[in-house]
Parts: sequence; structure tokens; C-alpha cells
Amino acid sequence: MPKHTHTARKEAARELADDEGLGYAEARRIIERWAAHQPPTSEELEAADEVSYDPVLHYAMTPPSEIPGWMMRTIDFPMRVESPSPYCYAHRVQSLSDREQHAVLSLFARPAIYDSEAALVVEPFTFTPPADTRIPRYGHWGNCWTVELHDAGFRYNRVSHLAAPGWSATITRGPEPSAPCRLRVAHDDGYVLFDEDTPLPPDWLARTGVHPEGVPVFCGPGAGLPVPPQLDKEEADLMLETADLIVARIPFTVREA
Repeated sequence: MPKHTHTARKEAARELADDEGLGYAEARRIIERWAAHQPPTSEELEAADEVSYDPVLHYAMTPPSEIPGWMMRTIDFPMRVESPSPYCYAHRVQSLSDREQHAVLSLFARPAIYDSEAALVVEPFTFTPPADTRIPRYGHWGNCWTVELHDAGFRYNRVSHLAAPGWSATITRGPEPSAPCRLRVAHDDGYVLFDEDTPLPPDWLARTGVHPEGVPVFCGPGAGLPVPPQLDKEEADLMLETADLIVARIPFTVREA
């Protein structure tokens, strides 16, 4: 974002106002705040790029020497299981058609790149519906999950330039670069999307501070299409339009171990 000329900031404010449905004065205040933002330096990014990172080896060499199943997954769509999967965050989802029914989504989080910026994908590895449910398939529960997130401020149609109100994410680094980090993504009303250990590469961690409003966090699949391993912008944008993905930009704080 241009920082140094009055004209550039006016143009940026007009574009932001148009994109986000804001008044010009509010958009101009945001642009001025963005201009004061201090992103990571090129030296910091280059140093992070040089750090060795091998989470699979770390898990294999660290007792109990188990590699999380989601890291080695061979299927792209959540499987039904009888109990929540290990190394995942057990997230409880209420049915929209029967408020007495709940399922548990075993969520994992993985780093991604969306349109040249750091992004995060949160998706279920498996799901555990109630034993007596008449709705055993994932599609129902995935839809319930994304509707729940929409009610909490996530968007279907596109990635916003602005942070979703009330949301924040905290990362506590592991004891060494390849060790898993603790990641918590939550709303200030008490809703927790994710709170579990997950491996996050140093170069990705360094880039969470590039955008002044935070990192796009994508969740899905909402129903039919699996989340692609690589988050190609065109494909991701299409999946947002079809409600297979939902997204919110969330500010990240990275803490040392």
C-alpha cells in the first residue's frame, strides 16, 4: 500500500471505501493507520526463509514418534469415525435442523499462501456424528459449521481487506523451528475455532505480520468440494462463492516459546 504521498493515500482510501462499503472518512482513517504499520523487514523475511524446517522428521524423532494422521492423509474429504482423532482440535458443532444433535469435527490447521500472502486453512480431518443421528454424512455438519462461522463474522463471497470484528489468533512458537506451535483462534465472545498444537514454518510465521489487518483464515469444506492442498486464488475464490469455503481476516500475534 503506498505510504508516502497524499494523492496515493486518497486513491487507496477511495478503493477501500468502494471495496468494503465504507464512508470515505472512515476509509481514510484506516489507510492512515495502515501507513503507520511496520511490517517485517526484508532482512527478517530472508532470515526466516533460511531456517531449516522438517516437522515430519520432528514428530518421527520425538516420543511417542507418531506422525499426525492429517499430515499423511490420503483422502481429501473428512471421514466418519467413532471418536475424535488425535493431534486435532475437537470442535463441537450443533445441527441446524435439530438443536439437540451435535457432531464433533476433528480440526487441523495448516499454513497456506493466498494471493501471495500468508493464509491459514482450518479443516476437519474426520468427523464424529452422534450415534443416533439420522444425518450421518459430513455435508450436513460441514454446512452447519460454516453457517456457525458466518454468524460469527466470517464471509463466504470474498476475502475482506479488514479484520473480522472480535477475532484474534495467538501463536506460541515451539521450542525449535520444526516443533509444533500452539495456535489459538478465538472470538472475544468465547467462541473458539481452534486451540491445539500444529506445525507452522518459520517463513510463514514471519509473514503473518505483513498485512496490517491480519491473515486470511479459510475454513471448509462447507459441503461438497474438498479443500485443495494448494490454495490457488482462483479456485479458492470460486469455493467462497459456492459456500464450500468461508473466510475471515484475523490479526495474529506470534509469541516466543
